[in-house]
Amino acid sequence: MSFHSQGHLVWVLPVIVVATSLAAAAFLLQGGVRIYRRVCAAEAKEADEIYADLLSAREVQRVHRARMHEVTSTLAGIRSASELLCDSETLDPERRVAMMSMMGSELRRLERLVRAQRGGADTVPVDVGVVDVDAVLHNLSLAHEASGTTVVHTPSNALATGSSDAVAEVLNVLLDNAAKHGSGAVDVAVRHASGDSGQMVVIEVCDDGSGVAPVVRDRIFEWGIRGPDSGGQGIGLNVARKLTERMGGSLRLAVRPRTTFVVTLPSAVIEGSLQRDAAGTEQEGASDGVVAA
Repeated sequence: MSFHSQGHLVWVLPVIVVATSLAAAAFLLQGGVRIYRRVCAAEAKEADEIYADLLSAREVQRVHRARMHEVTSTLAGIRSASELLCDSETLDPERRVAMMSMMGSELRRLERLVRAQRGGADTVPVDVGVVDVDAVLHNLSLAHEASGTTVVHTPSNALATGSSDAVAEVLNVLLDNAAKHGSGAVDVAVRHASGDSGQMVVIEVCDDGSGVAPVVRDRIFEWGIRGPDSGGQGIGLNVARKLTERMGGSLRLAVRPRTTFVVTLPSAVIEGSLQRDAAGTEQEGASDGVVAA
C-alpha cells in the first residue's frame, strides 16, 4: 500500500467513526424525544384527570354548601316560630294554629332537603308540578315574621309551574336577604305578565335598604360574590337563580329606587283562562280556569 493510500485511510476512518457516532446519537436522540413525548402526554393526561376531579369535587362542595345554606335558614325560621309559640302568651289561637301548621310544613320541606343532600350532587329535584304561590309565601311570611321581619303580601291566587320546594327556597333566599340588608317591611307583589313563551307569574320582593353596592351589582348572582358590607357567603342568590332557571323562569335585580328582585316563573294556568275584571286587571277565572298538566 502506498503512502498516499495509507494517508487517505488515516483521515477517512475518523470521519466514518464520527459519522457513525453522530448517526447513533441522532437515533438515540429521536428515541429520547419519543420517550419524552410519551411521558409528557401521560403527565398531561394525568393532569387533566386531576383537574377534572378537582372541578367535580368543587361542584359537589358547592352543592353541599348550598344545601346547608338553605337548611340553616329554614331551621332559623322554625326555631323562631317555636320560641314565639313557647314565650308568647298573647298569641291568638288562630295565629298559633297558623304558626304550628307552618312549622310542620317547613319541617317536611327540611326533611326533603336533607334527603336530597344524602343522595348526592345531582339528585336535588326540581319536579314539574303546580305551585300555589300564595301557600308558599304564606308559610315563609310566618317564618320570617316570627324572626321579627314584617312581610306584606296580598293574596294573588297565582299558580306557577315548577317545584314548590324550589320556589320556597328561591323566595326564602330573597326574604332572608331583605331581612338582613333591608329596613322596614318587606313587600312581596305577585302579578301575571305575558312572556315570549306564554303567560308568566311575576313575583317582586322589595325592601327599603341601602341597595346592592355598585361594585358587585353586575355580578351579584355569581357564586361567592357579595357586597363589601355583607356578612353573607355569596351563595343564596347564585343558587336561587339556578333553581329559577331550571324551572324555566328567571331571577333578576330590577333597576328601581327600592331594592327589588324579580322572579319570573311559567304560569300553570293555560292562556285564555285569565279573565279581565271591570277594572282591567287580570285575574284567574273561576269558570274555565284550566290548570296545565
